[in-house]
Amino acid sequence: MERKSNTGLVVGMILMTILAAVFGYLYYKEHNITQKQGTDLETRVRELAASEIKLDSIAKQLDARILEVQNLGGDVAELQKVKASLESDRAALRKGNASMGRKIKEYEQFLTQKDTEIAQLREENQQLISQNEGLTQERNELQTSRQAVRDSLTGVQAQNTELESKVTMAAALRARNVKVYAVSSKGKVREGENVKSKRIDKVRVDFILEKNPLTATDDKTIYLRIIDPSGATISDTKTGSGVFQYNGQEQGYTISKDISYSNNNQDVSIMYDRDAPFTSGKYTIELYSEGFSIGEGSFSVK
Repeated sequence: MERKSNTGLVVGMILMTILAAVFGYLYYKEHNITQKQGTDLETRVRELAASEIKLDSIAKQLDARILEVQNLGGDVAELQKVKASLESDRAALRKGNASMGRKIKEYEQFLTQKDTEIAQLREENQQLISQNEGLTQERNELQTSRQAVRDSLTGVQAQNTELESKVTMAAALRARNVKVYAVSSKGKVREGENVKSKRIDKVRVDFILEKNPLTATDDKTIYLRIIDPSGATISDTKTGSGVFQYNGQEQGYTISKDISYSNNNQDVSIMYDRDAPFTSGKYTIELYSEGFSIGEGSFSVK
């Protein structure tokens, strides 16, 4: 009886030892699995945090580049599209279901590419700024010239506003070397000083239109006035006379001529053939174009 009790005790001790070993192994294995999972989780959290920091930095850089490109007047459509894609990736990252390593590299490459394009855009804008500064300086110089014209025409400003807005004194034509010749019926030409009345059938006025870089090279009308010794303008519609605007008022002219202004010190000649004879005395020649007096001369008749 006593022997059986000892045998049962031994068997029980063996079973307890086996169970303890099994539970020990299971605990050890579970502990290692839990520890590995904890390590993996910690690594994953660090990766996600690092990715979030990088994406946040890239997002701020994108915002800065969008603002700069807008200020430079460039197209921000592509930048905004990439920004929207980045925000979508950030949302996926926060849910823990996305790996951002490859996407972060793509975003960084995109930023590098855009930096090159933005640098080129900055250079182009700087060139435009330099050009605009030059244009502004030219405009200021022109405005100064216009102001000088306004000061010289103070007495007629109210009547000449519309005309002054179209042309300026600086751009007005100028006739120099105005010379007057008397032409007889036989075609003989004489200087227009102390010419006998019977030897004047036509009056020819020659002059040079000076070169002026501010004057447009287009068609111009030159008005010629011949003022007789009494102060009256010789005018006859049958010989091409009429009226033109000067200082806001109508002025009569003796004859006009249309020319194509070439802006190269061109020679111009105007011939006037009068039916009536020229009386003795001094005659004044006045030339006008585009609302400005551009030159004058004279001749005299015995």
